[in-house]
Amino acid sequence: MIKTIFISSILATGLTFSTTAIAAEEHQHYSMRDLDKNLKNFRAAHDAKAAQAALQVMQQTVKSYQKHRPSSLQKLEAEDAQVVAYQGLLNDLLNEIQQAEQLVAADQLEAAQKRSVKMDEIKKQGHQAFK
Repeated sequence: MIKTIFISSILATGLTFSTTAIAAEEHQHYSMRDLDKNLKNFRAAHDAKAAQAALQVMQQTVKSYQKHRPSSLQKLEAEDAQVVAYQGLLNDLLNEIQQAEQLVAADQLEAAQKRSVKMDEIKKQGHQAFK
């Protein structure tokens, strides 16, 4: 009987920790500072590995923002014009990042880095509209 209770408590504790770890992983939320920092890192990258690493964090940041709207948009329906515009800008930014990733993969780092100007324009447009 005591053995059963002991094993049950160990299993329950293990399940609690694993659930907490999974929840933390699912809810990792990036900030626009992450986007800014990695955009700068991408522009300064001297090799494909550094550029790809920065682009990956940028892509994760944008995907996180697609799931977590700014406070000014949280109460609005998904079909609201402002939310649609916000998601459209994020999709545009994500497309630019993905195109840059393709260029980096094709060993065209300079061409990829030129796309950072468009990325920055989209980011600034979104910041002005949805700050």
